[in-house]
Amino acid sequence: MKAILFIHQGPHPVHGEFASTITDHWYRYGGNQPEIIKNLIKSVLDQKKYDVIFVEGGLGLPHAVLNKLKNPSTRIVLLSADTLLYDLPHLNPLKKGLVKFLLSYVDGFVAISKLNRNIALKCYPEKPVGTVYPYGVKNNFALNCDLKSRNLLFIGNEEGCKRFDLLVEAVKILNDRDHHFQLYLVGSCVQEVPQEYPWLHKEGVQKDLDQYYQSCSLYVHPADFDSCPVVVFEAMSTGMIPLITCNVGEAAILKEQGLGELILEDNQPEVVADKIWEIYQKPDDWKNEISKQCKELTSTYNPENQKKEFKKIFDKLLEELDVGQ
Repeated sequence: MKAILFIHQGPHPVHGEFASTITDHWYRYGGNQPEIIKNLIKSVLDQKKYDVIFVEGGLGLPHAVLNKLKNPSTRIVLLSADTLLYDLPHLNPLKKGLVKFLLSYVDGFVAISKLNRNIALKCYPEKPVGTVYPYGVKNNFALNCDLKSRNLLFIGNEEGCKRFDLLVEAVKILNDRDHHFQLYLVGSCVQEVPQEYPWLHKEGVQKDLDQYYQSCSLYVHPADFDSCPVVVFEAMSTGMIPLITCNVGEAAILKEQGLGELILEDNQPEVVADKIWEIYQKPDDWKNEISKQCKELTSTYNPENQKKEFKKIFDKLLEELDVGQ
């Protein structure tokens, strides 16, 4: 039996479910810098040996690399589910050097979208990369959104690459044209939105999202980059029509399923505004059919299917890395 350690910072519910298919040895490396440093110092005394360390996110790499330096035969597999490799070219020289040093010890990647897979292969073409999509954690297929509504929705944290700021500008353009849309921003993103408009609803972090899914028609995610936000699947499960850029992980899925019309050409406010208006004006029959397709598509990305796919991808990756039984 292979000895596998999963090191995590939470973990994200989907990542935890993935990890549960390969090991019950988990270690939380910390959710902030002081905690990470404290746990890293403690790990110096850890004499346990592992064949494989599966790492959730770049912040767990110091712990994994330290373990590998003590046990050179250990393989490190990084879950590419964040912006680490996307951000790498833009880091300051000191930080870039440190991150590249840590990444040099990574033996392979599991990417949560083709978007992340392509970036990993571009950065490290010599290292194996497996790909498995996540799934919506809070899907609600029993809900049916209001496709006639002029309510728009975005859910996310304050990461600037999600570009909710451009969405605010896009809705301002629409309402300057007297189109009377309402925009609901849910999550910590509202901390970075200084504007105040009568049509802008800064809802903050909410436990119950059903009220927004039920009252809104379009879910708009105009990110510069977002690996594969599960909230897109969750919105689609309620029949909401997503509008996302090609740099959002689900874009490849939409394109493959003939739903490329829902992919934004770019995320400039004028383009986003025009696409919102274009889709909103579609005939009811068209919107109902697209809504139905979104529900059906999301249902195929479920815990059972994706956990099986992850296990298959992970096992194949270990074969490529020649990790013994």
